[in-house]
Amino acid sequence: MYTAREIKLGIILSFAWKAILFFFLYASALCAVSAGLGFALGISFVPIGLIGTAVAFYVGFKNNSSYERLWEARRIWGAFVNASRTWGAQVTAGVQGNDAVKTQLIHRHIAYVNAVRIQLRSKSIWNDTATTAHEMVKTHHGVLGSPLEELLSTLVTAEEASYFLSKKNAATHLMKRQAEQVSQLLQNGTISELAHFHMMNVVQEFYNQQGAAERIKNFPFPRQYAYFSKVFVWLFILVLPFGLINEFAKLGENFIWLAVPSYMLIAWVFNTMEIVGDTSENPFENAINDVPMTAICRTIEIDLREMLDEKNVPAAITPVNHILM
Repeated sequence: MYTAREIKLGIILSFAWKAILFFFLYASALCAVSAGLGFALGISFVPIGLIGTAVAFYVGFKNNSSYERLWEARRIWGAFVNASRTWGAQVTAGVQGNDAVKTQLIHRHIAYVNAVRIQLRSKSIWNDTATTAHEMVKTHHGVLGSPLEELLSTLVTAEEASYFLSKKNAATHLMKRQAEQVSQLLQNGTISELAHFHMMNVVQEFYNQQGAAERIKNFPFPRQYAYFSKVFVWLFILVLPFGLINEFAKLGENFIWLAVPSYMLIAWVFNTMEIVGDTSENPFENAINDVPMTAICRTIEIDLREMLDEKNVPAAITPVNHILM
């Protein structure tokens, strides 16, 4: 997630410089040919304007849909934070006289939310990780996601770690073990039936939010919308200079060169709208606009360790070059 109030020019250019260079060369070549031939290589701006209007509506629909996916992903992780705090309070207040069990339940939960994070950040077969949005994260943050083995080794027993790592969805089985232990605590009389009821409700909430996050991860933005949005934008960009040359040629032969800066500006706006949608549609893919899951997991860890009154509480994650992951 980019955290600065304003996006630096360097970041904008890193996404746009190749396209801007193409716009300049393309429009300049058409203007040069027009000047050399002595007549404008242009067509009426009316059909081009109609195409531009239709494309703007289409791109707007795509960007709204992409933003909804991004915002839903952020709401899911906000629910993880709230439910985790509830879990911590229930464990510390509901489990009577057994600090070792409290620590086990809290540490296993820290492992759970981080396991969800690591699984969501696994590479999707449809996502291009060679884009500028991904390369910026690699440059400033390295390869994200510590191995699950390393994470589990510090938070659960070796026997449990081996069991969880043998499963395809380790996070699911981490929470299953939490539910099993809560039921054992009820049978042992360590927690009351009311505490058991509320804790199992929170377990259900974690599964609900995990499933919602996995739905976004495993179901890409429909390609018929994403792909044709790019096709329509570039169709408009390629025909636009012909309309601009025609309009400026009406002012005089030398005025056709004004089509170059005009074209660069309009084409950049449409191309940027397309890029904004592309970089928002998959919020768990290690890109600059992703949900900051690492920071959220650290917030959860800090809150839960402080509920246990632990002394070695890790520091909060801070942005690196205005990028918070």
